[in-house]
Amino acid sequence: MNTFGVAIHTGKTAAAARGGARVKASGFSDTSGAALVTSLVILLVLTILGLAAMSTSSLEEKMSGNIQDATFAFEAAESGLNKALTTAGTLSLSGTTTNSFDFDSGKSGSASVQTEFLQYSPPKRGSGYGSNFDVANFDQTSTGTTTSGAKAVIHQGVGQVIPKAN
Repeated sequence: MNTFGVAIHTGKTAAAARGGARVKASGFSDTSGAALVTSLVILLVLTILGLAAMSTSSLEEKMSGNIQDATFAFEAAESGLNKALTTAGTLSLSGTTTNSFDFDSGKSGSASVQTEFLQYSPPKRGSGYGSNFDVANFDQTSTGTTTSGAKAVIHQGVGQVIPKAN
């Protein structure tokens, strides 16, 4: 109807006047659920990607914890070697000595250091020591352990210059 109340006939059908969409007898359009299937497939792919990311981050967290424990064990073994060298009686010429050390009352780990006398040798040329000196050679093995059970082993050679026995 126009503004004067008169009906004007244009020759269009009611469906064409509503926008021209074709409607089936059942009331659904021709797409038949393709958007629903597509969105469900995309949702499934995103869920799988999310689960894979969570699994990867969990594995990386475990790996970094293991590396940290191994580093603590190595540091405990290294600290054991340093502490053994400053402990009186460690470099004994009469055989093997064993020293045990706890760090931070055992909370940070511990180290067990074995020091074994190997042999005498002359001092290196150019070291400033003459023929009246010998070098006592030792082998040290330090095993560092942490509270979580991680272990590290370090081997070290030590030489101590001593006067020759007459």
